[in-house]
Amino acid sequence: MTATVTEPRGAGASVFVSNGGVRLHALDNGLPGAAAPPVVVVPGMGESAAEYGWLLDQLGERRAVVVDLRGRGGSDAPASGYTWEDHISDLGAVISALEVERPVLVAFSRGSSYALGYALEHPERVRGLVVGDYGARHVRPPDAVVERQLRAEIRGVPMIDRMAEHAARAVFAESRDVPLWDRLSGLSFPVLVIRGGRRSTVVTDQVADQWRRALPTVEIATIPGAGHDLWSGDPDVYLAALLPFLNRLTDVGRDGA
Repeated sequence: MTATVTEPRGAGASVFVSNGGVRLHALDNGLPGAAAPPVVVVPGMGESAAEYGWLLDQLGERRAVVVDLRGRGGSDAPASGYTWEDHISDLGAVISALEVERPVLVAFSRGSSYALGYALEHPERVRGLVVGDYGARHVRPPDAVVERQLRAEIRGVPMIDRMAEHAARAVFAESRDVPLWDRLSGLSFPVLVIRGGRRSTVVTDQVADQWRRALPTVEIATIPGAGHDLWSGDPDVYLAALLPFLNRLTDVGRDGA
């Protein structure tokens, strides 16, 4: 797999990677970042890499890449091929083509299940994982719930308007429930779960306890004023939860671990 770099865009250059004939877009800040583990950001359902350009700006000198999974942003939207495994393959294709070595995966919402799937499949290729308000499972919602989710707004724009409708529907139609709780004990790298403190959060107190039971080493950070959308209300508070975790991993790397 090879990557093609085009014009600078926001905090990074637009990069295109092919995965089985599907062209995937990503933003890459291109920094060497030798002193810190690189970061790969995996947005949630309906989000694009462009929405996370601000985060690349806040990550200092570390290498950082934001991925547009298939059907999102600047990536292709094929007629089919939206299974959990297809998305994990997209993530792996970008990491491989861009030669991102042992990144910290920073994911949000449904993107967390793809990042977790990649991490479970390739634990030796991951330095750490940040789960953005999600459980350890991939979900196939009931049809009635799907319709509500497609029309739910993300930062003022309905999900159905954020990506091609056939792609949005296929993401759910080709999904299946994949529980991952029993597989977490095999993870040896640090994991941080960031959740909101409002009632609309996915990681409720009960789900947070489930994370702790399944992975006793997990760190859980709560943003009091946030719901499921963790950062748009106050990016600084989100960064206050994220950056110390990333910096600790940098310190571990300097110690030779």
